[in-house]
Amino acid sequence: MKVHLGFHSWPFSKGRVVASLGNYDGVHVGHQAILKRVVKAAREFSVPTVAVTFDPVPRKVLAPQAAPPLIQTLGQRLRKLESLDLDHTIVVAFDQQFAKKSPEDFVREYLVDTLGIRCFVVGEHFSFGHQKRGNIELLREMGRQYDFSVEAITEVRAGERRVSSTLVRECILTGDMEAANTYLGSPFSLEGTIVEGEKLGARLGIPTANLNPENEIQPANGVYVTQVSVESQLYGSVTNVGIRPTVGGKKWTVESHLFQFSGDLYGKKIELQFLKRIREEIRFASVDDLKSQIHKDIQVARRYLSL
Repeated sequence: MKVHLGFHSWPFSKGRVVASLGNYDGVHVGHQAILKRVVKAAREFSVPTVAVTFDPVPRKVLAPQAAPPLIQTLGQRLRKLESLDLDHTIVVAFDQQFAKKSPEDFVREYLVDTLGIRCFVVGEHFSFGHQKRGNIELLREMGRQYDFSVEAITEVRAGERRVSSTLVRECILTGDMEAANTYLGSPFSLEGTIVEGEKLGARLGIPTANLNPENEIQPANGVYVTQVSVESQLYGSVTNVGIRPTVGGKKWTVESHLFQFSGDLYGKKIELQFLKRIREEIRFASVDDLKSQIHKDIQVARRYLSL
């Protein structure tokens, strides 16, 4: 997949494409339903596929105080989009000027004149343009005028609620990783660099790697079954998220004990996948009680991972 920074970097002046547009935060199963249809339609028309996304996302610009934490880093979002067999992604730097563009101008300038849109695939409640005045009806009307089709994909539902970035975010923030991962279609993960910690784990005989995460969102405090991806190798692990109250901790940390790993992780970029929450983070009566519980957590994680 080729990544283009802004519509102005789109290199093709002729031809047609099948495209979709969205924040795609999490690239959850609802997004995937839309993008899989993009790929299928493009094959039917024998044209390339394009996903258009934003960085920053619109709410970070229009209502920064109310903007929720993003589920993924931009890098994670792009890798997930690439895994769906898309040909191109255009990352638009959303700003106040872009926000003022009318939906009609957006369609003419970007979809028609820049991309040469053949088919535009969106969710059934899609809205766009200044003050979100653009909708499916306007798209279809302009499609008739400029010779492109519009497909509205039915939302994916989880019981009474539609699968959305908001729903995924709620699951992560409450520690319900199994539900979050079902809606994401793959494990939620933090990515970042391993940094030096206080070496408490080593003193307990249970060495841990301390992650400095790049993601905006963080799971609820607690102990989790996890997996760590290091240089394309996956290691089972157990991870504590929180402040370590038993040892008087005040700084929030993400610490993972890796199974079947030996080596130095300091300074390495890793991805930490969250599979299941084992328990809440609690204060134990003594460090020995904490150590005993960590060993129990390790056994729970090993059984879950069949290690």
